[in-house]
Amino acid sequence: MRGELVSGAGNLFVLLDARGGTSPSGEEAGAWCEAAAGKVGRVADGLLVLCEDGGATRLVVWNSDGSEAAACGNGLRCAGWLLLRETGEGEVVIETRTGPRGVRGETQRGGAKHLTADLGVVQVEAVADELPLVGTERAAWRGSAGNPHCVFLVEDVGDAGFRERGAALQEHPLFDGGVNVGYLAEEDGEWRLRVFERGVGETEACGTGAAVAAHVLHEALGLPFPLELELSGGRLRVSQDPHGGARVTGAVEHLGSLSLEPATRTST
Repeated sequence: MRGELVSGAGNLFVLLDARGGTSPSGEEAGAWCEAAAGKVGRVADGLLVLCEDGGATRLVVWNSDGSEAAACGNGLRCAGWLLLRETGEGEVVIETRTGPRGVRGETQRGGAKHLTADLGVVQVEAVADELPLVGTERAAWRGSAGNPHCVFLVEDVGDAGFRERGAALQEHPLFDGGVNVGYLAEEDGEWRLRVFERGVGETEACGTGAAVAAHVLHEALGLPFPLELELSGGRLRVSQDPHGGARVTGAVEHLGSLSLEPATRTST
């Protein structure tokens, strides 16, 4: 089976089109993600699988550890890239665990496609009283964009203890089932975001994390939408639709193809 290597603002994925065929399981995600290292020098963050669902196209997202992601903003944009290229239309709708989600665009900027994905309504709430702050953390917010997030307003996203903090919070009683952790700081006039994703570890970017972080800035500091965030792998723009739902825009790049033999795929 052949997969496509795609990057959404730095989030690296293997994208498989399983429509009309057998959909890979989470047990195969690790082998596909590791195969990406042979092509681009690093393990992919997740496996994106497009499958048929009663005449619609559904996206299933497996983290590199084989767990299923409830939502994935950059993965949604990457899947949209393939479907938009296939249909030639300006917008496609993809079924996800959180409902139908639209993806649109094809604007060429600096050699990369810029696509926008609808993520639905984002909810945030302050939780500093329930979650003691450490290091450079100054405020803590819990949020949901279909998956759980905890965003800290910090002095410096380069805090040396970030990864340990992200790993430790996976076992915190406030977050049943783990959480995506973000460090958010204003540096040199820009808002920078660093993300530790459950089931993956630190990633170059996170679409739902950017959406939640932008809503924290809106609620905590009164900053208006749209908001732009700089992540390790690239820039994401967060806006709102007329109904208050989040929209995330950023680059999508196709980095090539790869394939795995069945024996390799099932060996993990």
